[in-house]
Amino acid sequence: MQNINDQQLLARIRLSDTLAFEEFHNRYYEELFRMALKKIGDSEETYDLLQDLFIELWEKRENFTVSNTLDAYMKNRLWFKLATYFRTKGFKQNHIKKFTEFLLIQEKPVFDEQEVKEINQQYDDLMEKINIVIANMPEKMKEVFMLSKEEQLSINSIAEKLNLSPKTVKNHLHAAIKRIRLELNEYSTIGVEFAILFWLINT
Repeated sequence: MQNINDQQLLARIRLSDTLAFEEFHNRYYEELFRMALKKIGDSEETYDLLQDLFIELWEKRENFTVSNTLDAYMKNRLWFKLATYFRTKGFKQNHIKKFTEFLLIQEKPVFDEQEVKEINQQYDDLMEKINIVIANMPEKMKEVFMLSKEEQLSINSIAEKLNLSPKTVKNHLHAAIKRIRLELNEYSTIGVEFAILFWLINT
């Protein structure tokens, strides 16, 4: 079984060959575990995430097809799993840090077409709402917020540019984020946090 290539392995898995799936698990589990552990930072939660990933693949085995290499496919599936993990886990401080690091180092993944549509729709809906909120902000708050987002200026740089105290700049930024959250109260807190964080990182 160790001598067959990935496509042969997939063909057997689609026929519900448990030995082939065990070989598939053995080939990719350790590398994926190391990658996920670096992002999550907790071995037990990493174990659970990987278990879920492989169980999902087994449950979909009859339609298990790969257009690129199996190695690339598995890494992309892991990326999607991690994105889902951080969105649903909640944004405690340590998870914000881990998720920020995670987003900053990722290359663009290759998702299934349906996944892309769902992600884009969710993101577009939230961003449309966020842009409306920003448009309705008081002028000074909006100016501070957009200097932070669009020009990536530090608090001190914004303070100097607008002749404000750093504390006033911080207050404007805090109020802007709070206003966005309040206006989007029909969305889950996790969804709002995800959109705001993703937007602020990816300008």
